Amino acid sequence: MSSMPKISIITPSVRLEFLDIVQKCLARQTFDDWEWIVVSPFEYKTHAIWVPDPAIREGDYYRLNGAWNAAFRKAKGELVVSIVDGLWFPPDTLERFWDHYEDNPKACVTTIGHQYDTVVYDKPENMVWRDPRAREDQGSFYEVPESEMELCVASFPMQAVIDVGGVDEEYDKGAACSEKEMMLRMYTAGYKLYIDQTIEYRAIQHPRISKEWDEKYIIACRLFDKHRKEIADGTRLKVDFV
Repeated sequence: MSSMPKISIITPSVRLEFLDIVQKCLARQTFDDWEWIVVSPFEYKTHAIWVPDPAIREGDYYRLNGAWNAAFRKAKGELVVSIVDGLWFPPDTLERFWDHYEDNPKACVTTIGHQYDTVVYDKPENMVWRDPRAREDQGSFYEVPESEMELCVASFPMQAVIDVGGVDEEYDKGAACSEKEMMLRMYTAGYKLYIDQTIEYRAIQHPRISKEWDEKYIIACRLFDKHRKEIADGTRLKVDFV
C-alpha cells in the first residue's frame, strides 16, 4: 500500500461487527496497491484510514451520502472502489476492477451479490435472497442503465467523482437512490456504466436500520424523479460536495 495508491476503497459503516469480514477479504486480495477508508461513528483502524461520520443535520434520516463524500475527499487513488460492510468478495476483485479501468478509464462497474444468513469460516453461506440483476442472457460484462448500478461492490474513476461533484447530500433526508442519481450524472458526463457478473459478492443478511426505511425510500424516489428530469434537460450535472 503506497502513499499514492492506485485504488481507494471506501466503506461507510454503522456496524462495527461487520467490518472484520471486509478487512479479511481485503487482506487476501491479489492486487495490493490500495488504501481503505472507513467512515463511521466509531473508530476502526485495522488496516484502515478512519474518518468520523459526518454529523446528522436537521431533517436528515441518515448520513450515508455525507459519509461517501467525506471518503471521496480523503481518497488519493485513481480508481474508487465502493465496498459496504458485511460482505465477502473474491480475492481477485480489486484486480478485476483495475483491469476494467485500464481497459477503459471511463468505466463504472457494478457487480452482483446475494444474501446469506449464516457465516462459516468468514464466508456467508445458505442463500436466502437472490440478486434480481443476476442473469445469463447477455454474457458476463455489459452496459446497464443507472437503475442497476448498486454500490455494494463497485468501481468508478475518481475523475468521474470530481466531474460530477460527488453524491447529493439532499438524499440523506430519504433512503437510497442517491448512487443511481450520481451514476446517471456520470453517464451524462461521458462515462459508461457496466455490470460484471463474474464478480459475485456474498452479503450477510441484516435488518433495515429502522422501521422508517420504506417511508424514507419513497421520499428519495420522488427526489430522484425530479433530478432525472433536470439531468435530461441539461440543467443538472454537477453538485458541489467534492
